[in-house]
Formats: sequence, C-alpha cells, structure tokens
Amino acid sequence: MRTRRRREFTTADVVAIVQRATDEDWKVRCERCGAWCKSPKDRQIDHVIPEAMRPLADMACRLRPADGRLLCLACHADKTPRDMGDIAEAKRREAYALGVERPGKRKLWVLERKPKPPLAVAPGPVGMARRYR
Repeated sequence: MRTRRRREFTTADVVAIVQRATDEDWKVRCERCGAWCKSPKDRQIDHVIPEAMRPLADMACRLRPADGRLLCLACHADKTPRDMGDIAEAKRREAYALGVERPGKRKLWVLERKPKPPLAVAPGPVGMARRYR
C-alpha cells in the first residue's frame, strides 16, 4: 500500500486565498461563517476536500487556490472531527470493497488459579502487643 504525502499550499496559493477572503474594508473574514480574523493566528487554510479523501491519481496534481479556503479557528475545529469520521468511513468502505477482513480478536490464555488458603493467625495477642508487654 502506498503511503500518502500531505500536499501543502504554496505561498502564492495562500496569498490568493487570503485575498479572496479579504473584504472591501481590508478585513480578513472566515469563508464559512464570516467572522473577522484579526491576526494570522486566528485563521487557518483548510483543504476543501481532505487530502486523505482524494484519489491517488489526484495526488500528482498541484493544489490550486480553489482547493482551499480560509477558516477561523472555531470553524476549523468544528470541521476537522467530521472530516476524520468521513475519512475513517471511506477507509472502511474501501476495505470492504476489496474484501479485506478485520483481524479476529486475540485469544488470551488465562491460567486457572487456585484460591489462596485463608491467612493463618497465631492464637494470642498480636505481634505489636507481645513486644510492649
């Protein structure tokens, strides 16, 4: 199985995405909810289609500005778990289509243990009481 390398946007692509998200007042806004991203720390460039969902033939092509969008941190944090679920489902469906079976559970060999005998206690006062008599 070939491993996938994550493709990143070039600097020119990032500039084009940020320019696309900039309004007439020169404020950079989230392309999903429209929130104002005051600093570069408040925004992230997101792949519209997650890289893990792209076909291998598509991985040879260069990314374009249309493949990404600018999101605020809240929108990106909301989108990422859904993407992870979609990716996991796609992998499960691909494995099913290829006829790959899940490995069975490993059998753990448990040795039967004999119950311990009850603790024998000597008759008379306990050791501490014998010491200080």
